[in-house]
Amino acid sequence: MLGCRRMLGYIFILLAERIENMENNEKKEPMIFDILVAERSNYEVGKQRAATLKEYYPEDLNYFMSPMEGQDYISAATAHKRMMLIDNICSGFVDEVQGFADEAGIEPEKIICYANSYHNAPHCCQFGVLPVNTSDGHFYVGRSYEYFVRDERSLCITRVTGKPKHMGFSLQNAGRMDGMNEYGLVVSMSSTAYLKPLGGDGCEFWVAIRALLDRCKDVYEAQCLFEEIPLCTNANFLVADASNQVAVFEAASFASDKKRLSVRKPFGGLLVATNHYVSHEMKEFDEYHFWHSEMRYSSVMNSLLRDAPDLDDEKIRNLLSTPYPNGPCCHYYSSGMGTLRSMIFDVTEKKLKVSFGPPDRNPWHEVDIDAPVGLQEIVCKYDDVKIENPEQFWREMD
Repeated sequence: MLGCRRMLGYIFILLAERIENMENNEKKEPMIFDILVAERSNYEVGKQRAATLKEYYPEDLNYFMSPMEGQDYISAATAHKRMMLIDNICSGFVDEVQGFADEAGIEPEKIICYANSYHNAPHCCQFGVLPVNTSDGHFYVGRSYEYFVRDERSLCITRVTGKPKHMGFSLQNAGRMDGMNEYGLVVSMSSTAYLKPLGGDGCEFWVAIRALLDRCKDVYEAQCLFEEIPLCTNANFLVADASNQVAVFEAASFASDKKRLSVRKPFGGLLVATNHYVSHEMKEFDEYHFWHSEMRYSSVMNSLLRDAPDLDDEKIRNLLSTPYPNGPCCHYYSSGMGTLRSMIFDVTEKKLKVSFGPPDRNPWHEVDIDAPVGLQEIVCKYDDVKIENPEQFWREMD
């Protein structure tokens, strides 16, 4: 078994190098983010997003209306089954997609979010720093998100009538990769065991995160929702709230009869998660635990321990801007390991700062949850470099 897993790891290295060589022969594409502010009903939010894409990003609109690469559209029956599942978990999600589809002029069952229940996972780092370790008494959550340049790059500030306002990055249009709502609930994720197929029925992480932001005020409510919904994902979810509670929910969905959710609490007022499981209860699921994930976990934890109890916003920004292997910032975009964004959630003040693109090359922006409706574009600087020792970088830990 171990030999097979290592062989798959080496195959992954070869594929990453092939992609890297192909990309380096092409002109480096621009990294452009947008901040989209939308409000009113879920249906109207969906229409506003489609209208924005239609006017400014027609290629992105076409992506959301196309079938999965190399596949046909899923059947209407399958789409409607998934719609009912998602609507039970995250009320309003289906209405938002309906508004998007109506504005785009396509049947909602053809929108890609219903087909894309599983996809290649991103690499992320996330950590929580409780007030006992900060010089200003604030509670901070830091996040670094690594992937290919060709990814969704939209920060959504969403104010749906009757639901808490939230701000976070989109995935599959109406889904979310991370975010904070008006109550100060923060949710982020990092993928785990991402080469393992998912088993059974249930929602992916991007539906779960949107549901948490729409429905929960604190970590307790988030845990109750995690235990209630049918979850089908391999991921670490970091959840924090304004009452200084934080936990990492480690989820595994290897087979319909082999699923587990473990809760990991902070130690010494610190909590870190990268792309592997840490809890003893999740040991049997900790496959495809690569060297780079261990290095990022260790470097972030060691940095936090070194600066505690005098951590503050500036030191966290410096940590997120520190290049790998001494920090989480990566520049290996052609290998799917380039930092697309870094985020600092000030949970105490319910504020968010974002560096669009690698933070060692780009400034930090304060994001206002009450910003006026509209669209803002941000162009980023980045360098695409090769991994010096890919065999070690992608080495699977025993």
